[in-house]
Amino acid sequence: MKKTRIISAVAAAALAASCMSALSVSAEGTTYHAYIGVQSASYTFRNAWNDATYGKDVVGDDGTVWFDQLTGWEGATALNKGGDFTDVEITEDGTYTVSVSNFDFGADETLNLLFVSTDIPLDAGVTISDVKVKMDGMEKYTFADAYLSPDELEYMSPMCINIWNDDLGKQDGLFGYIMPTDSIEIEFTVSGMPAADAAPAETEEAPAEETAPVADSTTASATTGNTSAAVIAGVMALAAGAAVVSKKK
Repeated sequence: MKKTRIISAVAAAALAASCMSALSVSAEGTTYHAYIGVQSASYTFRNAWNDATYGKDVVGDDGTVWFDQLTGWEGATALNKGGDFTDVEITEDGTYTVSVSNFDFGADETLNLLFVSTDIPLDAGVTISDVKVKMDGMEKYTFADAYLSPDELEYMSPMCINIWNDDLGKQDGLFGYIMPTDSIEIEFTVSGMPAADAAPAETEEAPAEETAPVADSTTASATTGNTSAAVIAGVMALAAGAAVVSKKK
């Protein structure tokens, strides 16, 4: 009997730990990220976050984090051309804005590329729409449906300007603009995000005079979905009770 009681206590404690783990995971949602990408006529740029040479996790030999700046060139020498970036975390359906300001594009009068770089997988079931380009605070163009880069095969990357792309008008583009001097913003709407699991429902506590029976060693309990705090507390109490009984025996 003593051995049976000990096994019951261990099983109940393990069940409680499992329940608490399930509760923690179920409360978490999905988080994606979005960054502005740009390249000017003289190749001052910020590349996509996953670019192998100048992406988010790439550090230069001199310690430069290319992704944290606009990078320009003087011959073969890379230069910091400024750039204050607003990047966003995407946790739910809604409208988001990425931007760059405090930049130095020199005498450039046009952009080669302007896009949003995200880590949203193409097969995530997420939709991006109403992509608005704003320069120096003025709206220039709206894509009702995002035009996703055909060159990015893994993640969603809405393109706004690409002088090598026929669908975006190549050199002429789809909209006219004067080279911005203050800010570039891209606003976009996300829908279809996986929702975080709902918070566990409260369960009614049993009357104080009622006590739960000690679980038999041959019985195993299974849990699915969210588990309430009250249920977890009950399982913990069960484990503690079993352990005390075992000690007395």
